[in-house]
Amino acid sequence: MIKLPGATVWTLAVVLAVVFVSVGILKLHGPSALRWSERFVHWGYPAGSGSVVGAFEILAGLGVLIPKGRRAAAGILVGLMIGALGTHLVHAEFLRLMAPLVLGGLAFLVYSARPGIVGDPPPPASGQLR
Repeated sequence: MIKLPGATVWTLAVVLAVVFVSVGILKLHGPSALRWSERFVHWGYPAGSGSVVGAFEILAGLGVLIPKGRRAAAGILVGLMIGALGTHLVHAEFLRLMAPLVLGGLAFLVYSARPGIVGDPPPPASGQLR
């Protein structure tokens, strides 16, 4: 587990929520929804899989804002970004690798963050019992 201050974890969670909820909504609705659907079919995924990915992005994006579900939601986001990396590598879309690398890395930080480290008591002085 990585030691991060609570404010850092919350900041990362809010950034992930904004990005993934926004992109998930674009995959389900809006002018780019059709393009996303065409991309997923082009990559060899079944029709409608873009909607499933979009729904997972929205749910996990919201989930990182809920402390008890944060780790599970961040794990889902990491999994989605690993899938995105694999898809872009297989199809030689190397310029598209940066976003899943960065977002997956941020999601992994949230996943790995040790809860409750802010305000942890300092270690006892040598020879002193707690």
